[in-house]
Amino acid sequence: MSLNFFLSERFILPLGDLITGQSVASKLKFLQKSQWWTREQIDIYQKKRLKYLVKHAYSSVPYYKDLFDSLKLKPEDISNKEDLVTLPVLTKAIIKREGIERFASNSFSLRKRMQKSSSGSTGEPLFYYTTKEAYSMNLAANLRGWYWMGFRLGNRYIKLSQNPRKNPLKRLQDSISNNVYLATNPLVESNFEFILAAIEKYKPKIIRCYPDPLLFLARYRSNSKKFKYCPQAITTTGNTLFPEVREEIETAFGCKIFDSYSCEGNSNVFECHTHSCYHSAEEYGITEVLDESGVKITKGIGRLVSTDLWNLAHPFIRYDTQDYVEIDDSPCACGRSHLKIVRILGRDNDILEAPGGRKFIVHNFTGFFQTDHQSIARSVDQFQVVKYKDQVLFNLVVNDRYSKTVEEYIINFWQNEFGCPVSVSLFENIPLLKSGKRKFIINKEEIAK
Repeated sequence: MSLNFFLSERFILPLGDLITGQSVASKLKFLQKSQWWTREQIDIYQKKRLKYLVKHAYSSVPYYKDLFDSLKLKPEDISNKEDLVTLPVLTKAIIKREGIERFASNSFSLRKRMQKSSSGSTGEPLFYYTTKEAYSMNLAANLRGWYWMGFRLGNRYIKLSQNPRKNPLKRLQDSISNNVYLATNPLVESNFEFILAAIEKYKPKIIRCYPDPLLFLARYRSNSKKFKYCPQAITTTGNTLFPEVREEIETAFGCKIFDSYSCEGNSNVFECHTHSCYHSAEEYGITEVLDESGVKITKGIGRLVSTDLWNLAHPFIRYDTQDYVEIDDSPCACGRSHLKIVRILGRDNDILEAPGGRKFIVHNFTGFFQTDHQSIARSVDQFQVVKYKDQVLFNLVVNDRYSKTVEEYIINFWQNEFGCPVSVSLFENIPLLKSGKRKFIINKEEIAK
């Protein structure tokens, strides 16, 4: 154990918890032990937390009180995860229709809630509440996944994200945790050069990034022989990591990728060190995988539905993540009994290329539509971007906060970014493709598919 790791885990992390009111250190200590639990131990733990969650939701959350009463159910009717099938699947559309306060527990004052928003990678960013305890548990689960790839607190790492870091507290945390934060936007060669030079100089043990911008960075690196430093590992998240993309990035950087997945209401999922599968942090949530008929399966491909066992401020019970995964019930060579996810199928995150050659990924748009500037986040409920040869169309689902001022801002902002005409069309629902799928970025040649 290095001195830096010892100090970071035993003193700096607990001190950070004391300052922020979080509990990451104690949760991480718990998760380091529970990762070796038997299947029976995991099930017993989930049963205990589920019973508490359901009782809490019924007694303090308006939506669940009404739901249970309408179904003539009592909290004690949901005594284990097999009983969850008696409840309907919760969708993002239901939460948006009912409103955030219908899901807010009256056991938590506004001061004790943390408001968060989803990444909006489906084109539907969602606002919801959580607690510091739930946030700490999810953060600790993510950190446990980092430990699987050889990272230890105190190690240098670089986080590549869409936009510059503006929050002073976050910048302070970066400094304390030996993190260098760099913005991948804009996706142009001069920025690729800057980022790779920073990696070469800082020599991080770990690099974290979304797969799409990382692929552009990898291709630039492959064509420039002066960049030689190879980190111990790269961790990706945010959108689907396809096999060919993984191979190209790993070849360019000379190290393995550890992919991960998470979303609101779902437990953290991190790639096993065997690279044969992912494991879900089942101490945080219950995962169901449903086939096309809505029946739970233990093997094969299905829709991921999750129950968050820790977020008591805004319970997510049987929440439809809108993602597809492939699971397998055979033992993992690592010895862990946690749910084995073979593949995260997710959705295809397309890339939009403007007439001038500049590239945009989904996170360029999710970040924009989450901003409070001009009340965009509050007035646009859903978006889809359609790229034609020489113009871009935004399909929007809006609410009564939407105005011509908001629309003009959207058009002017993106015309400046794209360098081509931009228009807006309003819909009650975003139209589906002929295949029955809905995508948040569509290129012209794909519209008829």
